[in-house]
Amino acid sequence: GNLISNDYFQASISYIHDYRWEWKEVDAKKINNIFIIYISDIDFPSQKLFYHNNKSLAEIDWAKLQAIFHQPYEIKNDVMPDNNDTHYDFFISHANEDKDTFVRPLVDELNRLGIIIWYDEQTLEVGDSLRRNIDLGLRKANYGIVILSHDFLNKKWTQYELDSLINRAVYDDNKIILPIWHNINAQEVSKYSHYLADKMALQTSLYSVKEIARELAEIAYRRR
Repeated sequence: GNLISNDYFQASISYIHDYRWEWKEVDAKKINNIFIIYISDIDFPSQKLFYHNNKSLAEIDWAKLQAIFHQPYEIKNDVMPDNNDTHYDFFISHANEDKDTFVRPLVDELNRLGIIIWYDEQTLEVGDSLRRNIDLGLRKANYGIVILSHDFLNKKWTQYELDSLINRAVYDDNKIILPIWHNINAQEVSKYSHYLADKMALQTSLYSVKEIARELAEIAYRRR
């Protein structure tokens, strides 16, 4: 059935727990591609919703869900307890594939400049809830650095982070989103998001890591 119109969504939902693709096999042959979304805090601990042979519809509805529930913990005022007084200059939204080529060098340089960053590899610990800590980082950072690349455009986690930052930007008079284009051009960004394409961006094809870090550091210092 259609996920968006499903009766389960009349109930109160805290968050989408997980999703994955599964193949149903008959006589050792894969005959059905099934999209499964696990939703917590409905009437049951978990619930499976299926899309048979319709990957495109499932992907579209998943994107809609992310847009609808981009700040899921606020739906029931079930906000993660904030026992951490740390505030961040930047939250860095990126694809894992870009860590080696750009993200880690940028983080190292920003750390050297005294910038406080929410970055998964230096903020998260073993056993931490990924989604809850991301939500916390998104709330407590002055800015979101969005590193746009081909891999970024194809990720669902990055879309979740971007939706949350855009939602903040709508209600905040301050500049929130700081885009960086990494091996991607204006046409590709525009096709993905006119909102992002309209924003002045730093480009890794034009500036070095140190130059980009210095530019970002100046923005962070002005906000402190």
